[in-house]
Amino acid sequence: MAAGTAAYAQTATTTDVGTVTVQGNSGTAQATGLIQQEESPKARSSVNRDYMDKQSPTGNPYQMINLLPGVNTYDNDGTGLFGGNIRVRGFNSDQLGFTVNGAPVNDSGSFAVYPQEYTDAENLCDIFVTQGSTDTEAPHVGASGGNIGMTTCAPEDKQRVRVSTSVGSNSLWKRYVRFDSGKLFDDRFKFFLSYSKTTADKFKGAGSAEKQHVDFGGNLNLGQGSFINANVLYNNAVSTYYRTVTKAQIAQNGPNYEYGTTPPVHQPGVNGAIQNDPGYGPNLAANIAGNNFYGFNVNPFKNYLATVNSHFQLSPTSSIDVDPYFWYGFGTGPSGIKTLTEGNTGGQLGGGPRDINGDGDTRDTVYVYSASRTRTYRPGVTLKFNQQIDNHKLLFGYWYERARHQQTAPFSRVDNNGNVADLWLNNPDLWLRNQDGSFVQNRDTLTISTGKSVFMQDSINLMNDKLNVQVGARYSSIDRNYTNNPSLASASGGLYTVQKSYAELLPSLGIRFQLDQQQSVFFNAAKNFKAPGNFSYNGLLSGGKYVNGVYTGGTVRDVPVDKETTWNYDLGYRYNSDKWTLSGSAFFIDYRNRISSAWNEAFQAKIDTNVGDATSKGLELESGYALTKNLSMYGSLSYIKSKMKDNMRLDAANSLPTSGKEFPDTPNWLSGFSLQYQQDSWYVFGQAKYTGRRYTTLVNDDAIGGYTVFNAGAGATFPSTTWLKKPTIRLNVANLFDKQYLSLNANSSGSLLTNNAYDLPGSKGSPPSFYIGAPRTFTVTLTADF
Repeated sequence: MAAGTAAYAQTATTTDVGTVTVQGNSGTAQATGLIQQEESPKARSSVNRDYMDKQSPTGNPYQMINLLPGVNTYDNDGTGLFGGNIRVRGFNSDQLGFTVNGAPVNDSGSFAVYPQEYTDAENLCDIFVTQGSTDTEAPHVGASGGNIGMTTCAPEDKQRVRVSTSVGSNSLWKRYVRFDSGKLFDDRFKFFLSYSKTTADKFKGAGSAEKQHVDFGGNLNLGQGSFINANVLYNNAVSTYYRTVTKAQIAQNGPNYEYGTTPPVHQPGVNGAIQNDPGYGPNLAANIAGNNFYGFNVNPFKNYLATVNSHFQLSPTSSIDVDPYFWYGFGTGPSGIKTLTEGNTGGQLGGGPRDINGDGDTRDTVYVYSASRTRTYRPGVTLKFNQQIDNHKLLFGYWYERARHQQTAPFSRVDNNGNVADLWLNNPDLWLRNQDGSFVQNRDTLTISTGKSVFMQDSINLMNDKLNVQVGARYSSIDRNYTNNPSLASASGGLYTVQKSYAELLPSLGIRFQLDQQQSVFFNAAKNFKAPGNFSYNGLLSGGKYVNGVYTGGTVRDVPVDKETTWNYDLGYRYNSDKWTLSGSAFFIDYRNRISSAWNEAFQAKIDTNVGDATSKGLELESGYALTKNLSMYGSLSYIKSKMKDNMRLDAANSLPTSGKEFPDTPNWLSGFSLQYQQDSWYVFGQAKYTGRRYTTLVNDDAIGGYTVFNAGAGATFPSTTWLKKPTIRLNVANLFDKQYLSLNANSSGSLLTNNAYDLPGSKGSPPSFYIGAPRTFTVTLTADF
């Protein structure tokens, strides 16, 4: 299996398609699959099928690229099923553009990324990272720090059925089956269809994850260099959240502090009397408010992504690409125990909630279930025209999408056993209503986002192809149409609308010079931008009140943040030979209006804020080396130093002393290492990832220490039989030495600690929260073809 048979993947550019051959590279510098011979005039790293074949099949894309330079990532529990976060050169996941088969998959509202949703690891053939510079044709309006792309493997040329099962720590069990049709219709068409189901328990506390995934891929060869590739990826999952904890909570309760297992119970209803579930004796005794029942902290979500990559060769020197896509997503989270007070007064929305506990009055405060409910429809298309004229390779293109992003938060009843009447919040018949019949909502917003880009690029080969110059420009824009409907949320209780447009011209220049057959140098300069997420439009209405159940008056504030822009500069060197591949670059990043999240005293909420200008500079190295025909190694090293230039203004009278400070969760040092021995039908490898010390607040008055995590794996393929082909066994162990460490909760990266020198009178800013690092985790996988 380690040697590998040929697999085919679409090319790893952001939206381009085609085919490349991914083969075993035993005895070469690329044998680990962690480094390729890159030719792009910008910093770029990737992993291929050779590497992913040896990793745990439950892993998500973040885990697959963890060793690459500049990448700082964590997984919530080691299986890949519960999510995680990533930063590249200090850019958070919502500042990076993510694509699957050329289609953008960042959340269309907040630009958030959910790596566990996208694909099965068995069907991925390539994941690439451009550190710093977003590609010219990239379909993004929220990528100020580069882009990450994933491509699924194309169908096999020969018919086969592949069956795989994996078991591991915490009752992990994955079942996977894939059918490849082989070439059909005069060898012009082939397809694959796969299905998987994965379940696992949390490594601490109660709760679990269940994920079902279906992938389809079809390739149609039209002849003369033209083709159509189509993919449909479907995901349906329900997982329990891990609790984030502060350092004080860890000190008081230990690292295994988690959500409680005792559900809240309702105080028996008595007509005419006031019932108060939070103050009810059994709930107080069980400390329901502090423990927070795990069964209410769940994340049900389903989504599908359909992509079509069409390439039409008009002549030997010109072609057109038409790449439509459609994303649909629906689900809830975060969620938790909520209290809702019944009412019957004109001073509340819709007259107040109707009788919840069925005792015939409207005097009670009752435990209920609510969560953030999101439904997204997102069609889009990228059009490209390619023309070769002498030594010029010209690219002209246009990208368009219109996303409809509805976010609500209805309420559903719960029983005394912790069962939720409507866990998915998708049955209006089970939602709670107000006196006037309207739904009780904690929020009700609709964001329609129209994204557009016009781009062009000229790739010029000079000096007998020794010099390549790429000159590009992209004009990207997004129009936000945001409607806030009446809801319970006190800061946004009435109807208001916001219309905002953000646009930026994004030039880029890339130069690559081939010093000799093995050595090259490159320089890249590119401008990127990120529009504010739609959460910046929340809570802009204040000062009004409800009269006869209708919110009246109030003032709508302006959106508190402007777009974020960056200039990214890279100067790099590459060396490529059969035995040794080396790539390194020095970089400088110049920020304008960098966006972070911080507690705002005037609004009594944590909001997006432009923290001012900032710079980052550093160095990245990666190398692959074949020590012998069978023994190969890979290493990466990253250094970054970020600096904020300004004090962060909170209001007219107060600011935070952030000038000269580093950005949170941006370790100065990162390094990765892999050593692999591969011979004939078996292999063994070891890996190590060092993550350095990093700050957890904008004012740098708190930090978490560095740590090193070791992983290991081994696998063997046995002789085929008449009915069983290539039976394979694989073992993967994550966190081999059971290292204990903390990972900063991404959503708290801008949180402000209280009771420090910069603390404001009465401040309610919360301290940073953390995920506990996953302990030693193992997976055993059996695979065979039929």
